[in-house]
Amino acid sequence: MSTPGPAASSRWRLDGYRVLITGSTKGIGFACAREFLDLGAEVLLNGRNNEDLYQAMKALGGPGPRVFGIQADISTPEGRDRLVSAVREYTWSATPSARREDHLPVLDCLVNNAGTNVRASVLEASDADYARIMALNLDATYHLTRRLHPLLANSPRPTIVNVASAAGVASTGSGAAYAMSKAAVIQLTKTLACEWAPRVRVNCVAPWVTRTPLLEAAVDGDPRSARALEEAERATPLGRAAEPEDMAGAVVFLTLPASAYVTGQCLGVDGGLSAEHFAGPCVERESRNEEV
Repeated sequence: MSTPGPAASSRWRLDGYRVLITGSTKGIGFACAREFLDLGAEVLLNGRNNEDLYQAMKALGGPGPRVFGIQADISTPEGRDRLVSAVREYTWSATPSARREDHLPVLDCLVNNAGTNVRASVLEASDADYARIMALNLDATYHLTRRLHPLLANSPRPTIVNVASAAGVASTGSGAAYAMSKAAVIQLTKTLACEWAPRVRVNCVAPWVTRTPLLEAAVDGDPRSARALEEAERATPLGRAAEPEDMAGAVVFLTLPASAYVTGQCLGVDGGLSAEHFAGPCVERESRNEEV
C-alpha cells in the first residue's frame, strides 16, 4: 500500500488553475467560486450587473490577486464577444510565471452556470419567455464553449462543467422551455465529451431545488411557491432542498485531477430524487407524521 503524500493530496487541489464561472455573483455560481478559491484556483467571475459583480468580488477577497470580474450579458452575441475578449486578455496577461513558453492564453476550466427560468406551462409561456430561456441556458453555453475551446486546448488539464437540471432528466413541473434547454445541455455535454476526447473533459451536474437568492425571493410572501417548495422537499429522499454549496462540491469534483477518468457524465445532485419513482410502504420519512 502506498503512503499518502504530496502527490496524493495534489489530486484534490486546484493550485494554479484558471477558472471561468458564468453567472457567478450569487447562488450556485458564487458558491462554486468560493470552493475553487479554497482549493487554490484563480477565479474569473461573470455577471450582468456591475454592482453585483463588485460585491461578489469583494466578498471573495478581490478584486485580485486570484479574484477577477468580467461584466457581460452572455445571453447576447455582444455580451459573449465581450466576455471572450476579456478572458483571452486576462489569461494571457495575468500571472506571468504561469504562462506557457509560447505565451498563449490558457483557460483550465469553464463552468457554464448562468441560467434562468420563467415558470409557466407551455400554453402560458410567451414567445419572449421561450427566447429568453433558450438564449441564456442553451445558446450561451453552446457558443461560449465553442469559442473558448482554443484557450482550453492550450491547457494541460482542460475541463468543462455545465450546470444542467433535474428538469432536463425528467419532468419536474418547471416548464417545458426550461426542461428543453437543460436536456439539450446534457446532450451537448455528452457529445462534446466524445468530440473533444481525450484532450478536454466535459461533464455536467443536474441540480434539484436549491436555496439560491432567486428561490428565496420567489418563496418569500408567495404561499403558492412556499407550498411547492415544501412538496418538493417531501418528495426528496434526503428530505430537504439543496444549498448552493451542495452543488459547488459536485462541480469542483468534476474538475479535480481526482476525477481525471470521468467525462461525458451527468451527475445528479438531487438528494436522491431521480432514484425514487414512488415512495412505497417500505419508505420512511422522518419528516412525515403518518405512514405512507
